[in-house]
Amino acid sequence: MKSEKSKEILKFPKATFERLKQYHALLTQLEIEQKQRYILSEEIAEMLKITPEQVRKDFSYLKTSGKPKVGYNISELLAELDELFGIKANDNIIIVGAGNLGSALANYKGFQNIGARVVAIFDKDQEKVGKMVGELMVLPLKDIPRVVRRFHVRTVAICVPEDAAQQVADLLVAYGIKAIWNFSTRILDVPNDVIVQNEDITRGLLSIKHMLAESEKRKYENSEV
Repeated sequence: MKSEKSKEILKFPKATFERLKQYHALLTQLEIEQKQRYILSEEIAEMLKITPEQVRKDFSYLKTSGKPKVGYNISELLAELDELFGIKANDNIIIVGAGNLGSALANYKGFQNIGARVVAIFDKDQEKVGKMVGELMVLPLKDIPRVVRRFHVRTVAICVPEDAAQQVADLLVAYGIKAIWNFSTRILDVPNDVIVQNEDITRGLLSIKHMLAESEKRKYENSEV
């Protein structure tokens, strides 16, 4: 049986997992600024526009606990989240698709902050093969197996058109890839042991358009009162 979505092996709800990413980003920034050692759930809630109760409930899944009237030790909390997200482990990533999106990912410097490194970018278009994308030369698809073996790659970002995405995914799975970061609009059909994280830009924009429409509607209704 095959899966159409990511199979996250988590001990807590997906919504909590998504908020933990937000907490990690916030705590990382606070540690960089070094303005405080401890933080209250009320402070986190105010910064992220959620309730303190929600923060405390999310953190109840973690080993790190807060102190009354003192809060959570930022370094300890961040260290646990680093371990949870595998920040200290170095993962090599490849990108298939050297168009605008694939090139932007290849040039993104933030990956190094989360223990990831793009080691190669590929494309089937012979006009793109051999050209430089940042510090990487675009390679032909036939070189994928060699790069996967050499750099022990487990994760790939697919940045190809919808009609090519499934064929590319099948190829990558055959080469031993275990995690796919899917930027195409195609719902991929992969084996159960392959993780898929879909990043649908169209759906994201539709969500924003919907929220904007709802916001404008509320403003109009309030103005009539």
